[in-house]
Order: sequence, then C-alpha cells, then structure tokens
Amino acid sequence: MQRVLLFLKRTSLDLPLDDAPYSVRRIANHFHERDTVHEVTIRRCKEVLDKRGLTWKSLYLDELKEAIRDVDLVVTVGGDGTFLRASHYVGSTIPILGVNSDPTRATELATNTEFDATRSAGYLCAAVKDSFDQVLGEIFEGKRQPVLVHRIETRVNTSPLQTYALNDVLLAHPSPASVTRCTFRIYKKQNSEPVSPYIHTRSSGLRICTGVGSTAAMRSAGGYTMAPTSTELQYMVREPIITEPSQQSFMHRIIQEDEMLEVRYTGRQGAIYIDGMYVCQNVEFGDAIKFSTNAPKLQMFLKNPGTA
Repeated sequence: MQRVLLFLKRTSLDLPLDDAPYSVRRIANHFHERDTVHEVTIRRCKEVLDKRGLTWKSLYLDELKEAIRDVDLVVTVGGDGTFLRASHYVGSTIPILGVNSDPTRATELATNTEFDATRSAGYLCAAVKDSFDQVLGEIFEGKRQPVLVHRIETRVNTSPLQTYALNDVLLAHPSPASVTRCTFRIYKKQNSEPVSPYIHTRSSGLRICTGVGSTAAMRSAGGYTMAPTSTELQYMVREPIITEPSQQSFMHRIIQEDEMLEVRYTGRQGAIYIDGMYVCQNVEFGDAIKFSTNAPKLQMFLKNPGTA
C-alpha cells in the first residue's frame, strides 16, 4: 500500500465580526480555535505520510467531483460528515480510514456553559491526530484489517441512484413542517413475495439505516443499535399519525438481507436525503422507491475493531 488520498474538511470561517456583540465574538473565537486544531491535525497527517515514504495527494471536500481511483487507501481528516462524503466516491476495492481532527474534550464540556462545547463525535473515525501514526503502522503491518460494511441502494422508478448511503436515507417532504405521505411494503428480493401488508403512513418522514448508521439519527429517535457489519437494514416512520392500530407494529422494523423495502410516494412533493443534506433526489406523487442492501459494500477501518 503506497498511494494515499487525503480527503480534507475545509473549515475556514469568514464572519464579519467587527461590529458584533462581545458574546458573539467569543463564540466565533471558539470556532476559530477549532479551525486551528483541525489544521494542526492535517499537518500531522501529512508529516506521518512523508515520514513513512508514502506517495500521497490531498483534496478538499469541494474539490472531489468523481469516483476515487488509483489509490490504495483513502484517509479522511475531519469528522463523520467528511467520512460520509468521501464514502460516496469510494467503491468496494479501496479501504477508507477516518481521522477525527477535532474530537470533543471532556474537560471543556465540564467547564464551558456559555456555548456548545461539543466538537466532533467521530464514530466513523478510527484515529485521531496522536494515534494516526500508530493506526497507520498497524494497517501496514497487517495487524488491523478493514471490515466490509453494507450500504443502501436506492432505486427510483427502477433507476438506481448513483450515491450509496453508508449511514442512512431519509424520505420526507422538503419542508419539515409538512406531512410526508407514503405507502410501503416489504418484499423478498428473489421472488417479490410480500412479507408485510401495505402500510399507509402520514408522518414527518421515513428513515432507513445500515448497521453503521444505527448509532446516528436512528438511535437518537429510539431505534436499535446494530453491529457495524450487520447484514440487515432498519427503518422507522418518524412521528407517525397513526389511524390503524393494526399497523403500529410496522412503524419500526428490521429489513432482512434478502428483503427490500418498496415505497410508493403519495404526497405532492418529496425528497430523498442520502447521509444528510448534501445528496438529495426529488420525488413526486406516484414514484416507486426501493431500498435494499444491493449496493457495493465498503471497506472501512473501525475505531474499535472488536465491535465488528
């Protein structure tokens, strides 16, 4: 393994603060300090790669426009959002390693009450600045192996979307104040045999997650935590307006590996959000949307390899 791509979060702040109140400037200074921490991590990662004699290049989030090829390892420097963005450009043959460039500090959380001191959670990141050299060494020495994790394939009217979700997919009305209307059913992939009745919902959206994504928004909403390498998907209807008691048990369920979730969108406007806000596909009344694990798997290094 010799060719490495560094995929970097761009964090430069450009805020007109000269006339801002003192309290606003204090908060902004906190975020500028976080920028500095991030930049120090970037420099450290580059120093480690140089020290190991590796061939590498770096790109910022906004500079990556096409699938990543001709490298042996992708290293993301940022947080979970940076990792997710990079994963959309990585196929099943290139492993990806996340470096959390600005982890949350316990001491800061305990002493800071004026503003939110939470930094990056870094659930998807296997290293931080001080451990990057060690983790990289373990990878080169074969002591740390990537695991294969499922992603979500989304099809709209039989056409697959080009972006596969590593965390989750949200189907919802573009306005958070509007009702999302849809009907869904679970089928067997092989023979289209239904394994659930038609479920008619009015809600604030339908979320589908992978094992990796089960610790994100799904867990916050009360969902199950799954193993990162789980072969199953999990779905949840958000804030459902329930009219049929018999359908309540279908508001939150597991989708087995040999099953798919087919949704008929019955609202006027809708949108599919893949791994957050950056990848969005509009849908409209009558569109048929299918979610499954038919996507190429991703090779990623886990923070705690024993949790696979």
